[in-house]
Amino acid sequence: MFSILNIEGKIYRLENFLFFMEDLNLVVRDLIKNDNLEELKIPENLIPEFELTAENYLKKNNVLEAIKVFAITKNKKRLSELGNSCLKDKQRELAFKAFYYAEDKEGLDKAGEEFLKEAELDLALNAFKLAGNE
Repeated sequence: MFSILNIEGKIYRLENFLFFMEDLNLVVRDLIKNDNLEELKIPENLIPEFELTAENYLKKNNVLEAIKVFAITKNKKRLSELGNSCLKDKQRELAFKAFYYAEDKEGLDKAGEEFLKEAELDLALNAFKLAGNE
């Protein structure tokens, strides 16, 4: 028994239920390679499984992968939370990515301030532009 999953025209075959999460992890790993994560559309019924996968990435300290999965599921609240957590941990670039996908202008502004403190001017300018503070 297997299921067929069609995401953005790419067909994935998921084997029986016992292997579903492992198969889904392979699908997620393939999808997060995409440059346009915010444009991907996944079936609604798979969002909880994708988010569980993202939380498992966090447990393994794979923050970037988690951010990308939450970007696919469009969980802006969780992305903003991750962005703030990354700022506290001095992971400015990860915070920027999380805030970018969350479309969190306040978070982008905070990331820009942190980039300025470290004299990362190009990154700060980019964050401020996206926050609407040109």
